[in-house]
Amino acid sequence: MILTLSHQKGGVGKSTIAWNLAVLFSNIIPTRIIDLDTQRSLTVTNALRQEHRLTPIPMLHFNSAGELAEYAAADAEDVLTIIDSGGFDSAFNRVAIIASDLLITPVSDKPFDLMGLQKYEEILKSLSEIQGETLKTHVLFNNINPAMKRFGDLIDFVCSSEHFELLVPILRQRVDLAHSVGEGKSIKEYRIFSRADQEMDELFNEVKSILKFK
Repeated sequence: MILTLSHQKGGVGKSTIAWNLAVLFSNIIPTRIIDLDTQRSLTVTNALRQEHRLTPIPMLHFNSAGELAEYAAADAEDVLTIIDSGGFDSAFNRVAIIASDLLITPVSDKPFDLMGLQKYEEILKSLSEIQGETLKTHVLFNNINPAMKRFGDLIDFVCSSEHFELLVPILRQRVDLAHSVGEGKSIKEYRIFSRADQEMDELFNEVKSILKFK
């Protein structure tokens, strides 16, 4: 089973979300991470995790998009692979999109993020034509100002496309998230019962439901 955090724009929070979901899912199913980010952020985070004597998450890297496609073709239901894709359009990222059982695209309320989402929609349209089916991503409101309460315009924007489906949980700006990753920890390992932890739990439970985990 393959879950991909995907967006052609960098800096939207893909790595942080991928990391937290990987740690949470590793408690219920064998979980691997494929680090496609050129900065190798999660590879570094995993090394920090080992330094803090926590169980590392198996980490995979590929030299070509063809190798990634071969791995995806042998995908098994009893293993979860979480792909942290790079913040750019590439053959690697397009293979990840096509191979995924679930795509999640984080986006904030910032104008440049919303413009980037329109660019990402074009990629999904192009791949949908090639695949002969409508490819969809689940859009996640991420890094949202804690004071923001109304999402009407954002919801209308997301729901206007057949390629987007909105996730209910919202991840807001939380300092704890950045600090936890800096120690190789998930937010739950860093500060359980915090608001950041509660929001991540809500996302985990919705993703678990979509993927039909018990």
